[in-house]
Amino acid sequence: MQPQRRHMWRTAGAWGLALGVLGGLSACTPASPSPFFEVVHLHGSPYERGFQHGRRFASKIRSLYTRLLVSSLLPYLNRERADIASVMTEYQKPRYDEGRFSYEFLLDSGRELAKSIPEPYLEEMRGIADGAGLPYEDILLLNTFMDSLFNMRSITFFLRELQAPVLTRVEFLGAGEDGADNDTDGQTDEPGEGVLDPYEPSPWASMVEVPPTGGVRLWLRDQPPLTDPTKPGGLPAEGVDPASIRIQWDTRVLEAGVDEEVQTREVSGPGGAELEVTLVPRDGFAPGAVVSLIVQAGDRSWVTEPPPPHARFMRDERIVFTTRGDGRALHEVPNRGEPDGRTQPPSLAFAVRGAATPDGETRLAHHFAMLDSNTSHEHAVLFVHHPDEGEAFVVLGWAGGVWGFSGMNQSGLAYAVNLSDTLNNGMVGQVIAHLLDLGEARLVASGVPVGIVGRETLRRARDVEEAVGVIRDLPASFGWNFLLADARGGIRGVEVHSNILEEPNGGVFVLRPGDLDPWGRPWAGQGADDLRLASHAVLRTEDISLDFFGILQIRPQRYWTSFYHRSLRAFYRLGEEVSSAYGRLDASGIEAILRTPDLVDHRDSMNAVIFETGTRTLLVAAGQVPATDGPFVSFDLAELARVPPGAER
Repeated sequence: MQPQRRHMWRTAGAWGLALGVLGGLSACTPASPSPFFEVVHLHGSPYERGFQHGRRFASKIRSLYTRLLVSSLLPYLNRERADIASVMTEYQKPRYDEGRFSYEFLLDSGRELAKSIPEPYLEEMRGIADGAGLPYEDILLLNTFMDSLFNMRSITFFLRELQAPVLTRVEFLGAGEDGADNDTDGQTDEPGEGVLDPYEPSPWASMVEVPPTGGVRLWLRDQPPLTDPTKPGGLPAEGVDPASIRIQWDTRVLEAGVDEEVQTREVSGPGGAELEVTLVPRDGFAPGAVVSLIVQAGDRSWVTEPPPPHARFMRDERIVFTTRGDGRALHEVPNRGEPDGRTQPPSLAFAVRGAATPDGETRLAHHFAMLDSNTSHEHAVLFVHHPDEGEAFVVLGWAGGVWGFSGMNQSGLAYAVNLSDTLNNGMVGQVIAHLLDLGEARLVASGVPVGIVGRETLRRARDVEEAVGVIRDLPASFGWNFLLADARGGIRGVEVHSNILEEPNGGVFVLRPGDLDPWGRPWAGQGADDLRLASHAVLRTEDISLDFFGILQIRPQRYWTSFYHRSLRAFYRLGEEVSSAYGRLDASGIEAILRTPDLVDHRDSMNAVIFETGTRTLLVAAGQVPATDGPFVSFDLAELARVPPGAER
């Protein structure tokens, strides 16, 4: 007998664990600065700075490697082998047996990434290895595993989505004859009014002005288990399980078979058998309201590898619409949703200047949250680099890493970077190149690791325009969202992907304050003096779209990544906070926003920082989870830059 599944409300299998709760839900949050957060000054050549780094943090580097990689991440990555090996026969070989899959995969990918890493950073890594008395391969893994991990994560999530139920159509009952322009196309009650066919995820409302007394009908189709997509045959789809249907309506949760307002029946659809799900609220929807529905469904399969046994579940799909009386068009209603009590906000960043601040100072704020696993925060380091050539700079990172996700140089140029999922990456490029013989494909990333791109902007650039040029010069390892600010008041957002299709723009999309969308509103700001980015694409929304003769369809980010809807929510919530404090956003005002509960990942928060580019001041919260529960400690980069060798010991 299969275990009971009715109350499962799953994330994406092992990845929900590997990227969510690997080591526990939280850590201590002391009222005073955390003893886990350290500052170190590194002087000299790249190798010398690396050696000082390795010698100073030898025990912490071993601790991070063992606790984060060996004990937490590698075992969970091994669980992905079965899905990947079913398609890519390379990973069926004995080389990957006995728990070696994850290590061999990360090492192969790290070696490939090393081919694009500028030599000074390789020298720095060799210095860390020698100073810490560790194998160079261990340090290479610590400096490349995130880029490799996110490439692989995108593929495994995509493979899961190919086999899980999919939402195909949505109908808003009564909208086709209500006398309203529900789809904002300038027509009323035309054929197909009130129907999304096919359903497409959107950053805006899916429908507006629908009848409050109507309901919503969804069609879900199961997809067959994935084998080699180039081979005929394969296993049939097992169907969507009616008992798995769960709908969160704003903050209320409804289950099929439990709540009479949700009814299901099996029907025949254009693509085969489908499950029709109808939600009709007993008392209707409130008039003139914004309604949010989160839909989840699983199939009838019972997958035993990786354990524990589980059905295949689609990602949480959020649909937002308005009822008669709201009065707004589709693009005026953000797909914001309500707190669901389960998911956490992703990394986010915002920059302000001029009219957004009380003093005209340019500030860049970042809260990085990704893979703490109750470990990374205990290894937080602010690295102050004093190179033989060029100016001093700081990078906020972790023991053993030559880089971090944010930093600033003496010229006042600062950067912050967030993950932004994409299938336009080097590993997918491998799959496409070997589509007719997937046995030859390898899971290796390509390009320059993202943090090294950040460091190169600090080394080579003095303002945001020069920094954009540096980012254009270096091939991206994945999808990333950079936010840049400088001492001259410059602010830029840069969204990148790996450009495996060799597009003319190089896979680089630049956002400027005041850039307007098709409706005359700022793309990613509240006005002309701010920008914000989370972990979804604002400009590069069509990052990739390929259909291989119906054998394999590769779709843009918004269709498959588990980050999409929660990133949209954080993006819009952050905009609300910035808007309410516009004109008053000094350091204390920004700290308050970074501590807003809706914007804080309470599981995987890694660090938070505010850069004041004009004064070269940075305020850092690190060493606890969430990082923003601790104080923001202030540092003057000009003073840090004057520290001579040996003085800090």
